[in-house]
Amino acid sequence: MNEQRIQQLKDSLREAVQILVSRGTALSDQEKVMLTQMMEHVATRIQQLRQEEQAQEQPQEQEQPISEQIPQEPPTLTPMEPPPEVPPLEPAPFESSNINAFQYEPRSQKLFVKFQDKFPGENGPIYQYEGVPSFVFDVFRRGSIAPKTSGRNQWHTWKQGVTPSHGAAMAALIKEGGYPYQRVR
Repeated sequence: MNEQRIQQLKDSLREAVQILVSRGTALSDQEKVMLTQMMEHVATRIQQLRQEEQAQEQPQEQEQPISEQIPQEPPTLTPMEPPPEVPPLEPAPFESSNINAFQYEPRSQKLFVKFQDKFPGENGPIYQYEGVPSFVFDVFRRGSIAPKTSGRNQWHTWKQGVTPSHGAAMAALIKEGGYPYQRVR
């Protein structure tokens, strides 16, 4: 499973580089920094996935039969935290079959994303992603990852290899990036 995620990260990075190279112009200093940060992020994430894989492969300690286990005190229950407050979300700048709106908080590196639902603009679920670096958000915001398929739904038509695509960027950068997330609404 991790090898598949690693390959997807590599493919997404390769696509981003191909998009930059296909323009045929020199990279600006800002684009160079962003590309360097993206490569560092992908390398770090690949290393994390490989470490997780190694940890899973190590032999597990055998559990004692229930009859031999020492009774322990029940865990202390903590009150559930209220869901985080959702900032006002900006509509996605490009039509998307997947993403309705989003907002990024650079200080906390939190990304809030409202997905499409049965009633566009009204009832879509909102998720919070934590620890998203600003350079990853910038690539996501621009929809700089091209879709791997073509298709259509009630909100939008998308074409393989054509940017901008918030849905493809979401899948490649945020979901495959492994950022912790929770549904907040």
